[in-house]
Amino acid sequence: MPEFEVVGSCNGLLCLSDSLYNDSLFIYNPFTGRYKELPKSFQYPDQEVVFGFGFNAKTKEYKVIRIVYYRNRHGGYPRSRRAIYSLSEVQILTLGCPEWRSLGKVSYRLVRRASGALVNGRLHWISRPCRNKPARRLVSFDLTDEQFREVPKPDCGGLNRCTDLVALRGCLSAAVYCNYRRLEIWVMKEYNVKESWVKEYNIGPYLPKGLKQKPVRPPKIWKNDSSGRVVGALCVLKNGEILLEYKNRALFSYDPENGKFKDVELKGAPNWFQTVVHVGSLNWIDTPGDSDSHGSDSASPCVS
Repeated sequence: MPEFEVVGSCNGLLCLSDSLYNDSLFIYNPFTGRYKELPKSFQYPDQEVVFGFGFNAKTKEYKVIRIVYYRNRHGGYPRSRRAIYSLSEVQILTLGCPEWRSLGKVSYRLVRRASGALVNGRLHWISRPCRNKPARRLVSFDLTDEQFREVPKPDCGGLNRCTDLVALRGCLSAAVYCNYRRLEIWVMKEYNVKESWVKEYNIGPYLPKGLKQKPVRPPKIWKNDSSGRVVGALCVLKNGEILLEYKNRALFSYDPENGKFKDVELKGAPNWFQTVVHVGSLNWIDTPGDSDSHGSDSASPCVS
């Protein structure tokens, strides 16, 4: 089902977006097979959407956010290869509620990625340069008060080459692709403290085995693919190695102790894929609409 995109993974639950059917959204537990379609949100004829999914530990609520950028249908923009979306609306859904809420517009133009890094109760994205804010910024969305805030960025020479924001061992981290195919990973040891950013990993170039021949790419129906990303950081393994993804085609690990790489081969894996870190559980969303869910009912639902 390549039309499905993982919006985010949280407490054993996946939020999926169906890009072929007007971004229909689902909550899915792949461990139990249960899933639920979420209420429809307002759609614009010509739009680009940045998604987020997370859990608010203070209120014990799951929330899905849709940051919609769209064009005025009467704007008369000339045809161009790059669409200009001048208007925006932030839509949010608290799971268990029947309707989406509008939080108005957002002043940041966020880079589309498969999911925003969830750290300290906030989702994080990188902004695109714009006329009044030419430098890229680290932007967070607080799931408690539902406000956007900027987060201090690392001294890595700017975020133009930042390929990923990811949570590594619970810390906000930025993967920066540098010259000579090196990858630097900066980690914010103390959240929201600029001085706590440290360059934790400095990874040299590596080409995973079996990628000398480029297979034919499948039809492009992923809306928020990892275009432009060469190497993405995924997580730190229990043995201290860091797991990385190369161009949506290969997984490999890097051992910072000895500087060695190791290919991670998955039998039967497709030539192209997207990777998301997910920890399985029996969790489910305890809402009045649970009777509408499908799949396996053998596991007792529980609230995380």
